[in-house]
This record gives sequence, C-alpha cells and structure tokens, in this order.
Amino acid sequence: MKTLVSMIAGTLLFTLLPFGHVLGEELHQKGQEVFQSKGCVACHTIGGGRLVGPDLKGVTQRREEGWLRKWLKDPDTMIQTDPIAKEMLKEYLVPMPNQGLTDEDIDALISYFKHEDNKQNNNKKEE
Repeated sequence: MKTLVSMIAGTLLFTLLPFGHVLGEELHQKGQEVFQSKGCVACHTIGGGRLVGPDLKGVTQRREEGWLRKWLKDPDTMIQTDPIAKEMLKEYLVPMPNQGLTDEDIDALISYFKHEDNKQNNNKKEE
C-alpha cells in the first residue's frame, strides 16, 4: 500500500512539476487583476511614483511577506497596533481602506508584487 501511494505521489509530482511556472504566471496575472478591480491603482503605482499612497515598487523587498499579508487582510488593526503602519499613516495622512480581500486575493497580490519587483530588478541588471 505504501508503495502504491508513493508511486501515485511521485507520478503526480512529476506530471505537475512543469506546470508550476504556469501556475505562478496565472497567480501574478490574477494579482494584477485584483490590483485593478479593487481600485488599488487609485492610490498606488508600481514604479510610477507616489500618489495618495506609497509607490509599491520594491515592496516585497522592504516588507516581509507575513507583514504584507496582515496589512492587506486588516489594515485597520495594523494602523492601530503596528509601528510601521502608524508611521505610514503619519506620512500619507490617509488610511488604507479595508478592501475585504480574500486569502486568495492576497496570495495573488503578493505574487504580482514579487513579479513586478523581480522584473524591475532584472531590468536594472540589463542596464
């Protein structure tokens, strides 16, 4: 029985492994869609400078993923309890509204931010 389970797991891993890149591509594309549809673009750019909120260029390098997840999930609580969030409110004067993001939305947004940060880092290397 253990051998059968191992064979099935190995076959699935071998079969699905080539699609990992495709799934990552789909996830960051979904993140871009969430960024647009939830209205993030009204306050943020990625590499286009500051608007109402900060430019998100390099956000995955400035903030840990766990922090980003908490921030995207519940900015209201973060503004009350987190020193970084408190400083951002002082600087930008407008609190980030809670967009009611699902965990899947947050996964997609973080994937999109990472993709954009990697793309910009690759562009710097080519210069």
